[in-house]
Amino acid sequence: MHILGTRRGVVRAISFGVAIALVIVGAGVSGFALVSRYKTTIEYTYQRSLSQLSDYFSTLQTTLTKGIYANTSSQQYGLASKLMVESEGAKNALSQLPLSDGEGEALQKYLAQVGDFSSYMIGILSRNESLTKDNMSAMEELAKYADRVSPQIEELSARYGDGGENISKALDVRGNLDRGEQQTVDEMSFENTFSGMNESFTDYPTLLYDGPFADQIQQKTPRLTKDSDGYSVENAKERVCEFLNISVNEIEYTQARKGNIPAYVFQGESLFATVTIKGGYIGEMYNNKSQAGNHTMGFSEASQKARDFLKQRKIYNMTESYYVIADDVCTINYAYKDEKTNTICYSDLIKVGISTKTGQVVSFNAEGYIMNHYDREFPEPALTQTKAQQSLSSRLTVNTAGVAMIPTGGSREVLCYEFTCTGENNDRVIVYVNCDTGLEEQIFILLQSDGGTLVM
Repeated sequence: MHILGTRRGVVRAISFGVAIALVIVGAGVSGFALVSRYKTTIEYTYQRSLSQLSDYFSTLQTTLTKGIYANTSSQQYGLASKLMVESEGAKNALSQLPLSDGEGEALQKYLAQVGDFSSYMIGILSRNESLTKDNMSAMEELAKYADRVSPQIEELSARYGDGGENISKALDVRGNLDRGEQQTVDEMSFENTFSGMNESFTDYPTLLYDGPFADQIQQKTPRLTKDSDGYSVENAKERVCEFLNISVNEIEYTQARKGNIPAYVFQGESLFATVTIKGGYIGEMYNNKSQAGNHTMGFSEASQKARDFLKQRKIYNMTESYYVIADDVCTINYAYKDEKTNTICYSDLIKVGISTKTGQVVSFNAEGYIMNHYDREFPEPALTQTKAQQSLSSRLTVNTAGVAMIPTGGSREVLCYEFTCTGENNDRVIVYVNCDTGLEEQIFILLQSDGGTLVM
């Protein structure tokens, strides 16, 4: 593996989608035009992530406030579930922003703790227990910090996320300062704002509630690269060429990208790729070369192409989970599967995109794997599969069963039995039952179409 909702939010999403489409369609395929296209695409990615962070944090703030006043277990359970989704969405958006080490770290920790707290509440309410005064006090503390930080994120989003100013330009300013060139403090406000947010958490308590996950935070450092050696630009370039089977003349180094996964960025006539600065792992690869062709392959043929691609690059122990076909590309999700225990780890994700016209690999993304993969210890389940299956509804017929490690809120994972079932109305249902408690951790409805599998 070494080679590797708000209305405003909807309007923004549409605007960003249209803008990116226009960039891709209108850009040239050589020289300056190609570089410009990638820069513009990256800028819109930054803006979209900032907009999503603002939207998620705004709704999270509202949900916490509602939680303070909710007094029935059904309402509290619904709000806790909503908090889990919002905190995870905000964390993902934050991780896509180009922040230096330490910038946004306190915010990441806060969001992880909100996720852990919501998971803790769901556990209490699932056992028909009531939230204590200490639990409610913890929620008030979380709400207080959301009230303090949310306006800062909203202001930053209005300045950059709506296209008023350029995030990439602000990063160029930072580079100028590193080289000793003079700039105004105002021009550095993108990262300065996140530094200010860190100060908002100066009196933030380490433990907010009495729970088993209170002292766990989202790891800012990717697990896979945590103890890896640094790579030079030259070695990283060799890694890309080996991975893509191209010559060193076909790509050029353009920049070092910040964020949760610091990486070198390389571009070619139709290529874009990133290599982690630590460890030299391929993070992303996109091939925008014209995919003209008369043949249209389906999932089975595309799946074989993707498996061959991974095998040739010595990426083993990955199992297919879901796929989607759109714009002549079949994108397949692969999750890591432990050989000894046959446990699927859904956080350790790799995505491979295959052109349905030519069968060529046009995209590769291993950032989920890089962020989350490590040598886990898989405990022996306290419950047998038969015992855990008793937690399922009588309306479900079990088709297959296995064991999976699934992510929950915050920074946790939980070992579950994975039951693939058929409902009374022929619904395809997947239920994850905790291997130790017998509680249902997740339920998904699968909708199959010609375009892939939609998970609801």
